[in-house]
Amino acid sequence: MKVLFQIFFSSLFLLFFQKSQAGDENRFFYEAVRAEASGELEKAINLYETISKEVHSANLYGNLGNLYFKTKRYGNAISNYRKALLLDPSNREIKGNLSYALTVANISPNQSSQLTLYLNSDFFGFWIITTTIFFWIGALVLSYFYFVGWEKKKFLVPGIIWISSLALGSWAILSTKQEQHQLERELIVISPEISDNNLSNEIPLRRFAGKGSSANTFVSPGESLWIHLKDDQTMHEHKTKEGLKWYLVHNESNGKKGWIRSDEVDKLIP
Repeated sequence: MKVLFQIFFSSLFLLFFQKSQAGDENRFFYEAVRAEASGELEKAINLYETISKEVHSANLYGNLGNLYFKTKRYGNAISNYRKALLLDPSNREIKGNLSYALTVANISPNQSSQLTLYLNSDFFGFWIITTTIFFWIGALVLSYFYFVGWEKKKFLVPGIIWISSLALGSWAILSTKQEQHQLERELIVISPEISDNNLSNEIPLRRFAGKGSSANTFVSPGESLWIHLKDDQTMHEHKTKEGLKWYLVHNESNGKKGWIRSDEVDKLIP
């Protein structure tokens, strides 16, 4: 009986805690909307960023993208538009805003984000289930006709169609899985929180992870970068004594490589 009471009161506490959290999120959201309407853009951005730590929605990231665009932080805007499209890939308004932000920032869209809707990472489970179902249906149908005495030559056309469909499904599974891994490693260059007294808009990719390192090359806010993988397939990152995290990155063509601070980039998938 004592255990039942503990479970009951624990459940009540968790329910109350979740409701109080939801209440805080709604309050922050309405405060952010009011701040944006009154022209307090920085306050609105801070409130939306606070909400985004707990809530992930296309509408939220779209609003953040619009605010960052208005304050001319195009890297942050592009990053949030990309996050919004991961949650709502068919949203035409956000697609248009992303395209315009890329144009203004003079950034070319990366090819990995140009995959068809049905090959994005959200369809990984769909392709596994579809390919598995098609495999068993085809196997059962062909087995049935084999046992009822079909001639071997009659299996040629349906067999080719079945094998070709399985090959297409397998390719789709591999493509969606690869895109999922790419997204987990993808970073968008943003305006850094810590200034290096760099008067230009470009961010350096350093030769090594640490303060005072010289630059290999430069990247612009809004560009996509990918974290290098170690031999054990873990992401190549380093934390300095000062507590700053660094990533070893490269661009899409591998033409630009180097170390970048974590505050100079934003992960598409945290």
